[in-house]
Amino acid sequence: MTRPIFKPTDDEARILINRLQAIKAAHPLNPRDHGPFVRAFVRAVYEATGRIFSPIIYRRLLGAYAPERRPSTSTLERAKQAFADELAIEREGAAEVASVDAPHLAALIRDAVVEAVGTHPLHLPHVAGASAGANTDVVFWRERAAQAEQAVADAQAQAARLGAEMLVARASADAMAAELAAARGQLKEQAVQIGKLAVEFEQARLFSMRAIDDARGETRAWRERCASVEAQAVARAREDNILLETFRQLAYQRGATIPAVLQKGPK
Repeated sequence: MTRPIFKPTDDEARILINRLQAIKAAHPLNPRDHGPFVRAFVRAVYEATGRIFSPIIYRRLLGAYAPERRPSTSTLERAKQAFADELAIEREGAAEVASVDAPHLAALIRDAVVEAVGTHPLHLPHVAGASAGANTDVVFWRERAAQAEQAVADAQAQAARLGAEMLVARASADAMAAELAAARGQLKEQAVQIGKLAVEFEQARLFSMRAIDDARGETRAWRERCASVEAQAVARAREDNILLETFRQLAYQRGATIPAVLQKGPK
């Protein structure tokens, strides 16, 4: 038999929507880092439903209430596990504070009783005889005891809540310190890599400049050689033309036949 698909109730959905408004304002959309938003979202789901779910359920809830947020499954799993650890620390801290502060709570009770004795007379005016006065005293002190017990309970709850918040804050501070140390390590490593790249780039630039200078020098040498060969060719051609003309005139003087192309006059 398959498990029914989780669907929040109207009250749970209303609480979750109210939480999401503040979460979205505190964590704007960052496609490269969904971690802070997802951690806050997982806690909001727990505050609304009182349960911790699988990444699949969290993804369905995101699709319904925050479709623009698309974290990976691994991000959802890490946020879920981190919240489970924080919740365990909170519960452990509340129990620890409740047990450790027992003497302090007893002192609060004594202080409340002393304050009541100091501000009220031990015997109130009698209404109708001694028995009525005694009953009045009993009722008065019973009310004062109930008020003191309520004050103690409120103080105990506040102390437990503050202790749990302190433990969570300490755990968050430790996690942030670890992340800061890791970020500093990455930054230092990136700085070293950037320095190496700068050295390699400078070496490549110098090599390119030398190659360009060599190419320019070689091009200049070939240009000069070509100009020299061209000048020699022009001079040789001029000499050949003079020599050819000299041989041709000698040939004509000795009776050689003049070609029709070179003969002047009507053909």
